[in-house]
Amino acid sequence: MRRFAVYKRNVEYIEATNRDGRLGYELGENEFTDLTAEEFAARYTEAAAHDHVEDNNAMVITTRAGDVHMMAANGVDGSTVADAVPRSVDWRTKGVVTPAKNQMGCGGAGWAFAAVATVESLWSIKQGTTFTLSEQEILDCVPQSRGCEGGDPAAAFEWISHGAIANESTYPYKGAKSDHCDTEKADHPVAVITGFDNVPRRDEAALAAQVALQPVAVAIDARGENMQHYKSGVYTGPCSWKANHHVALVGYGETQDGVKYWIAMNSWGQTWGDKGFFLMRRGADYIHGLCGVDVNPLYPFV
Repeated sequence: MRRFAVYKRNVEYIEATNRDGRLGYELGENEFTDLTAEEFAARYTEAAAHDHVEDNNAMVITTRAGDVHMMAANGVDGSTVADAVPRSVDWRTKGVVTPAKNQMGCGGAGWAFAAVATVESLWSIKQGTTFTLSEQEILDCVPQSRGCEGGDPAAAFEWISHGAIANESTYPYKGAKSDHCDTEKADHPVAVITGFDNVPRRDEAALAAQVALQPVAVAIDARGENMQHYKSGVYTGPCSWKANHHVALVGYGETQDGVKYWIAMNSWGQTWGDKGFFLMRRGADYIHGLCGVDVNPLYPFV
């Protein structure tokens, strides 16, 4: 009975919010409508919010080819190219973005899904064929990860740059972190990166310029009933800049009314949002970008 009461209350909230019409985007029922906002956050976001206040200095990793400084290989400076980037980009239309995946009950796994999504797309762009890579390998094998409690795409990129990553079919996802890295499965890699870099923080022009080149992993605040029940339109919050989830930006554009947006790929399955994707306000008057999207954008390179 309690579960039905939660569902009923959420449906009433969705209908009342949509009738009000002031959001500019639409809510709808999905597989999470029988969860409270607290239950949803506990199951589908990271255990603790963080603000990514690290400095923007170059990082260094060691690959089989030696030390690699994490400086931009194909990165861009938004202040110099803002006028040159396309008005809109949607990497889904180019066949280099997989369908949205489902992290299931592994609440803080968004970091692994966002990182893998960007590597999949990068390799598809470079190789001209689609790749579906293993998030499970990242959860199980990355030493710095907390698995389902959260992590950093940078750690995933570092792992992939050291020894590559297997196909999802070889190392399939099971919705939980294993107690060990299955090296037999991980020893069949199909994609590798040379390194990774930050887009300049708090610079939406630079972020758009990089997304015009390839999808980018970002951290966001995904708390709240509106994000839980998002269905369509340009999401405008409410949210803070304290991140508790990661998604991949796979494009950007502008509505007929002049509202600029990001196209983001989530990892909550295809019943959420627009088949697992959502639009998020771009150019919002926030120093960190809406929901903190500008704070710590990362992208891999080969």
